[in-house]
Amino acid sequence: MTDILSQNQALPKTIPQYDESHYAVVDLGSNSFHLLITQLITSPTGKSIKTVNKVKQKVRLAAGLTSHNLLTDEAITRGLDCLKNFALYLNSIPVNNTLIVATAALRIAKNNQVFFDAAKKILPKEIKLLSGEQEAKTIYAGVAHTSISNIQQSATKQLVLDIGGASTEIIVGLGCTAKKVVSLDIGCVSFIGKYFTNDLLNKENFNQCIAGAADIINTVKAEFIQLGWQSAVGSSGTMQAMAEILIQRQQTPIITLEFLYEIQQTLIKCKTIDSIEIAGLRADRKAILASGLSILIALFQCLHIEALCLSSGALREGLLFELVPDAKII
Repeated sequence: MTDILSQNQALPKTIPQYDESHYAVVDLGSNSFHLLITQLITSPTGKSIKTVNKVKQKVRLAAGLTSHNLLTDEAITRGLDCLKNFALYLNSIPVNNTLIVATAALRIAKNNQVFFDAAKKILPKEIKLLSGEQEAKTIYAGVAHTSISNIQQSATKQLVLDIGGASTEIIVGLGCTAKKVVSLDIGCVSFIGKYFTNDLLNKENFNQCIAGAADIINTVKAEFIQLGWQSAVGSSGTMQAMAEILIQRQQTPIITLEFLYEIQQTLIKCKTIDSIEIAGLRADRKAILASGLSILIALFQCLHIEALCLSSGALREGLLFELVPDAKII
């Protein structure tokens, strides 16, 4: 399995050839574009689907939105260049085995049709633009169908959080059914540009970012708290980064507000984004860590979350479930 980051470009000779047993989902996110390729395996015990390849590129589409919500030519070009790379992988996978979706940045962009029209000439299948509600429900499906214990899940309500580049999804579900979903215009890419424009990591910038996120979360807070839940999970890069730091410390990867405050203080001591050094934190997560952390703190504060675990599934796994609903994701 490979993980090709934005600085790399796939060459035709390095692309494996796939067949009708393979399935592909493409997630055109506001921060990164992701391609997940899986293979369906049939055995006497049933069907399962396993990951065989992952391709990821940091496109930062949300950073290319102007104040009038128009994608710049540069952002569109970055996105299309990535799709040309992805298309090399998709060429040998049956079209019916492929699902390509776009999320918040392309939802917001008033000139998104320019991107979609150009993408039609590159990709083997049209892009499906997900609404905020569709995105949230798909994320929940991905979480539910990759959970270790569906039996345990079915008896308790679960809060699911996903912080993306330009939107944040909040979901409460029971078993495999999402009971309440919302998609908010809060994102780690859009907020880094709004609250940390000078790249300074100081208390004032953090306070403003947390308050900005809280103002939006508070508009839906009462409904979610009234519904209630027994456990909370996160399914995005910010939560993954927090879990990786805890694992590096040889601690249980359960995120608490106390831990988030500690990381905030560490970042303030770093003073600038370029100077961030935290054991266990990957280099590619540094650029938007401050805004993602601020949003996560606001979620903890507003929703009175005590502890949060990391989910192994999210949007892409939910899309896989749409493609192959009778297979177990492994």
